Amino acid sequence: MPLLKNKKFILGAVFFSIFLQSSTVFAQEQKWYEENRLVAHALGSIGDKKETNSKEAFLESWGNGLRAMEADFSMTSDGTLVVRHDFDQDSYYTLEQKVVGGTAMTIDRYLTEKINFRYTPLTAAQLIQLITEYDDVYLITDTKNTDADTVQKQFTALVNAANAVEKPEVLDRIVVQIYNPQMYETIKAVYPFTNWIYTLYQTPNPNYVEIGDFCVANGIDVVTINQDIVDANNISVLTQKGIKVYAHTVNRILDLQKMLNAGVYGVYTDYIKPRDLSFVGLQAVNRQKALQLKYEDSTRQVTGYSLLGKDYVSLRDIAILLKGTEDGFAVSFDRNAKTVFLQQGQEFIGMGNELLLGKETKQYAEKCNYVLQTANAKRESIGFFVDGELYYEPQTVAAALGLQAQQQEGTILFQKIQADKK
Repeated sequence: MPLLKNKKFILGAVFFSIFLQSSTVFAQEQKWYEENRLVAHALGSIGDKKETNSKEAFLESWGNGLRAMEADFSMTSDGTLVVRHDFDQDSYYTLEQKVVGGTAMTIDRYLTEKINFRYTPLTAAQLIQLITEYDDVYLITDTKNTDADTVQKQFTALVNAANAVEKPEVLDRIVVQIYNPQMYETIKAVYPFTNWIYTLYQTPNPNYVEIGDFCVANGIDVVTINQDIVDANNISVLTQKGIKVYAHTVNRILDLQKMLNAGVYGVYTDYIKPRDLSFVGLQAVNRQKALQLKYEDSTRQVTGYSLLGKDYVSLRDIAILLKGTEDGFAVSFDRNAKTVFLQQGQEFIGMGNELLLGKETKQYAEKCNYVLQTANAKRESIGFFVDGELYYEPQTVAAALGLQAQQQEGTILFQKIQADKK
């Protein structure tokens, strides 16, 4: 989004992403905004920094439950589309980089120079790759340009990036922001995107009736407005036409409440998290899931998590379920080698915190790639830290132990692998 600074357009759009989606199937009957009241502005904040558009910001936002993320796009001097607000001097200042000669930056320099000395810059293609891996994320574009040639180049680059990774379906999770009606036609000629936003930060004196009529006629069901010009009367002109309105960029909960009172549906934000929604009477999407684990005569009621369309259970709960049986195991780990050892035949002794390997942050999730190792084999696997605790798919842990895990609705049955009968 445009930064609030001299010679720049007022900050871009607003979205509101409530928490984690339970499925990676994004049927178009369910609109992207239905579970996303918050939008991570410029991919969200990371540490004490905002507007970095960095890989770390993306991962931090995802971990905090944001599933709609807005990103800024600009072209390097040698024609690569990258995830950056612009190459003006004040952006160099914000990102703690030095201007060398002119303010233009080549792709080689762009990729090798850290943001704020620590964060990873992204090309558009790299961001497309990320959202293929995190396939519950909607990406909202802020490309800023309106001249047809530049717009065509920018959106052709996004389409080519999706085709390059052989994931054209990812384009259904791109939400295109337009700044005028002509831009809509230009982009439609590049690719028939299904999700659109009309954002007004480049419209000095918006005619809300005309904008609403244009949106209705073209199936655009979201409009974004700078929070400074939000007015209940103008908002009602749009909402009466069935249009959702987002405000940008909202970083205070009191301002969020003010926007909601005026009829705004959601906001773009740097700092507000889904867990903060309860302060304004909204509820975040609940990624927790009640599950029952079974093994022989043992049953354990647990709280699992639905992440990227799959159910995950804590390794601790599986160890407790199998404790005292011939398939029981103790657990140890090597942080440096990123290895979790499942010591079969030994008794698990749970103290309550011995498996806290990740961040202990409320409702925070992040991928981990700790290898599961038994005496017989190593198993490469993707798990998650949720509030610091290690979670795996039950089937992954069962396979490492020489068992199988079968799931039917909310029950997961661990059992020995049955030999084929001949």
